[in-house]
Amino acid sequence: MSVQAIIPLIFEGNQELLSNPDILYDYTDLVDYGFQTKQFLYLDHRGEEDQEIVNFILDYEFAHHLDLASEEELEELGKFEYEYVPEKIKEVNKLISPKGYGLFSYPTDGDFCALFIAKLEHKPKLLEVEIEDDEWLPLEARYIQYYV
Repeated sequence: MSVQAIIPLIFEGNQELLSNPDILYDYTDLVDYGFQTKQFLYLDHRGEEDQEIVNFILDYEFAHHLDLASEEELEELGKFEYEYVPEKIKEVNKLISPKGYGLFSYPTDGDFCALFIAKLEHKPKLLEVEIEDDEWLPLEARYIQYYV
């Protein structure tokens, strides 16, 4: 699947990008654009500081006029202690999946992970895209991940 094919799955509602998808040439451009527009969250593999994931969800809700979780649920999520980032992502997905959304992890080649929120109806297509073709990476690290 080409980068242009997954743009509408990740950046749904971004009319500027959807009308001009050719500005993103490859998967690196896609993640860079996501960070610039705050539709992706950079998160250190060791964890987050200052409830970055909760703030990311709140920003997403505001930008898309949605309610993915209650204030109480987000407070509990902010207090959730974990050793590895996928554990927190699983908790987020338990919280927002009933609303039809998921928190996905985009493969990167650095000491951080890139997270984005997308509709669960796009999950099958998103999970089949090989982003990194580095033969030294484990197979699962080359694809977008959804943790449950």
